[in-house]
Order: sequence, then structure tokens, then C-alpha cells
Amino acid sequence: MSYWHSKPMTFRQMPTPFTRADLAARKITSYALQHDPRYIQMVHGVWIDRTEDIMAPTPVWAGAEWQRVATQLRGFRLRRPDVAGTFWTAARLYGLPVPNRIRDQDLHVAGDTACTRVNMRQVILHRHRQLKQIDFFDLQLVTVPHLLLELGSHLSLLELVQFGDAAVSKRFGGPKTTLASLQTELATRRQLRSRRKIAKAFSLIRLTVDSPRETWLRLWLIGNGFPEPVVHPQVRCHLKNVILQPDLGYPELKLAIEYEGDHHRSSAGQFNTDIERHQLLEAEGWTILRVTKRTDMNTFGKLLAAHLNNPV
Repeated sequence: MSYWHSKPMTFRQMPTPFTRADLAARKITSYALQHDPRYIQMVHGVWIDRTEDIMAPTPVWAGAEWQRVATQLRGFRLRRPDVAGTFWTAARLYGLPVPNRIRDQDLHVAGDTACTRVNMRQVILHRHRQLKQIDFFDLQLVTVPHLLLELGSHLSLLELVQFGDAAVSKRFGGPKTTLASLQTELATRRQLRSRRKIAKAFSLIRLTVDSPRETWLRLWLIGNGFPEPVVHPQVRCHLKNVILQPDLGYPELKLAIEYEGDHHRSSAGQFNTDIERHQLLEAEGWTILRVTKRTDMNTFGKLLAAHLNNPV
């Protein structure tokens, strides 16, 4: 068993799951459990009191959905302490980018080959010959390398690289694993579905990527025959004596590529920061190409080719 010590972290109010074995200590009658609306059944045999919370450790980025999934897993483990969170349950708790197309809200748990069946609605058991798990904010989850291999056949190549980029980055309190750990996990598996796709994805994972859209843009460039750009090339800014790091770039050409999400325009602070960074890059002789979700990528490709083929 290994443990996850993440900083920064915080404490938030969260409900405490309980079972019928706790009724006497809580001075709750069976009648009240069935009829009082303050008691909510999470899974079969497990309830929470929605008027009672405790302070529990959580990641600083955790929101209401994280707290819901965490409470659900903690509650189920009161019945089945031999399992750990896996699949989309673990991915959401780790803060990995679950694709929008995944609507699965079931509780996914993993156990070893001796683990008995689970006969509960909206709870799915996955059995493994070797179960690798970690304590993550008092939650038992399969390790990130184990998780990525299990999800390999359920994700596209792009989605798997996005998962990997997020897992080795500093986003959401990371990194949560390393490239070496991912490769080691892959090498130890004798039987694995989608091995070629997973191996390809692992070869495309890069450090310090800030968002899934940056991953998409980098893979779009590679997939369309452009040289692989450097992730966050470091540019010395002499005007302010700082290091600038555009999203992607070709340092030898002083060419930067920035992906701008909607928050770059909706946040006044972010908008002003972007303007200054772009001006400072230009002062150092860099050219900046910008991409948004509405960019005509065919036109962008022609524009980029012109810059690469005819450097200033």
C-alpha cells in the first residue's frame, strides 16, 4: 500500500456515510432511517445524514462532483473494504480529463481475483490478477499507471495522451505519476488489450502540458505532417528579466503557437496577462500564431506552413 501526500490540500465539509450497524451509536431508529428525508441512501445498506458534515481532506481543486463521487466510494467501502475505485470513478477523483462523451455515472470498483461478486445497481466490479492501489485523500484508488492501462481500450489515442499529459503534469496537484512508471507498468503486463495504442500514446506524452486542448493541438500538428513543437519553450525576456513560456513553439524559428480557450477572453486578468506576454514575446523577435476552438484549421495549416517554409 502506498500513500498520496499532496500539497496544496484543504479541508471541506463532507457527509459521513454510515450503515445499519451505526444506528444505535447515532441514536437513529429504523423507522426514521426509512421515513426521515434527512437520511439519504447512497448505495444499498449505506446512508448519509445530509444535515451532518465533518471536515475531510480534499484537493484544493475539488468541487461538488468530486465530493459526491468521493462520498459514494467511501460509503460503498463500508460494505466492501476489499475494493478500490477504478475506471471513470478513479479518473474523476484524480482530476484526469474524462471525455465529455462519457456519461457513465456508475461507481466503478476494482478487486483481486478472489473478490466476490457485487449485486448492486450502479456499482460495477472489475477483477484483476494484480491490484495496485494507493491512498489518495483517504480514498482507495488504483494507481494512475494501472488506471491508464485499464482505460486504454476505452479511450481514443488522443484521449489517452490527454490523460497521460494530465497525469504527469502539475495540474490538479500533480504530477500523479511519471513517464517511467507508465512505461514500467506497460512492460510488466503480459496480456493487455490495445497494447499498441497504449504504447503509442505513452510515446506521445509530454511534461508540463497545461490542458487537453494543448494536447489536441500538438497531436494535430504531428498528425498533419508538421515537426513536433516544443512544449512551453523558454524565452528569456530582457525587458522584465523573466522567462516566458508560450504553449508550443519552434525556438529555432522564434515561432510560438498559443491555444486560447474561452477563459482567455472571459477573464479580464487572464486577457491582460495574455496581451502583455504576447507583446513581450514580440519584443524578443517571436511571431505568435493563435488557435481557438473556432479556428479554421485548414487555413491555420497553410499559415503555419508558410512560416516554417519561409522563416524570417
